Amino acid sequence: MGEGTTDTGRRGPRRRTRRVAALAASALALTGGGLVLAGCGSEQVNNAASTAPDGMETFTSGDTAVNVALGSKFVISLPETAGTGYQWKPSGGTAVGIYVDLFDDAFVADNPDLAGSSGVRNFTYDTAKAGSGTLTFELLPPGSTKPDNTESFDVTVK
Repeated sequence: MGEGTTDTGRRGPRRRTRRVAALAASALALTGGGLVLAGCGSEQVNNAASTAPDGMETFTSGDTAVNVALGSKFVISLPETAGTGYQWKPSGGTAVGIYVDLFDDAFVADNPDLAGSSGVRNFTYDTAKAGSGTLTFELLPPGSTKPDNTESFDVTVK
């Protein structure tokens, strides 16, 4: 074949066009699927620095006593895997609305580039008044109001 000619045989442009179209469709399906997975649930994904700044006291599921100063913010950080659909929700306690107020609720992924990544759910609270009470959280399965697990924290604001 000379310059400027096109091979129109069985393995010519038609086969390449089909192959390119199939690859493009596969890439679109994979990308679209990732976007759908990443968009599951209503959680907001933030970076750790914006939800638990340096110097802000952070308490985890192993901590039961939370002692904080009046006028400060603190974080309750609970492990969560976005891909499972299970999500931590505050379920009350005697400190809510009296001694502390919920300021922010954000999921922070361990690997933000991986849809469904594990991470932590950070609940940031403002202290409102000196005193003691509890904060309670429930781990809810997808579509359920019955918790799979609960965590309680004894909060003292001084």
